[in-house]
Amino acid sequence: MNNKIVILIMDKKIVVEIKESAIGEKGLFVLKNFSINEIIFQLEGKELDKPSRESIHIGNNIHIHDEYGAFINHSFDPSVKIDGKNIIAIKEIKIGDEITFNYNDSEINMASPFMVNGIKVQGKQN
Repeated sequence: MNNKIVILIMDKKIVVEIKESAIGEKGLFVLKNFSINEIIFQLEGKELDKPSRESIHIGNNIHIHDEYGAFINHSFDPSVKIDGKNIIAIKEIKIGDEITFNYNDSEINMASPFMVNGIKVQGKQN
């Protein structure tokens, strides 16, 4: 699959690629190295007052549907965190690495909870 997408952010080009992830779903992969605490990109798109299957929680009852963010998969060993609209590296990310975040740390509740190895991924809801 050749789905390269160029996103212009903060006066520089960052290239990400949507391709098959190891989990069998499409994922978002970087084509540039990133250091810890570096902003990879900023979420943009329609803001919603309820979560959808592909939205990301960015604030008090605010969820955003970003056309690239929709491909950031869940991981219990994530490479990024969500801080408002910023996608921030929490570890060194190398060219070709998949960007992932822990939905249980960032989401308040989810439209489509699921299980991973017997652990429910549902956001921070009680």
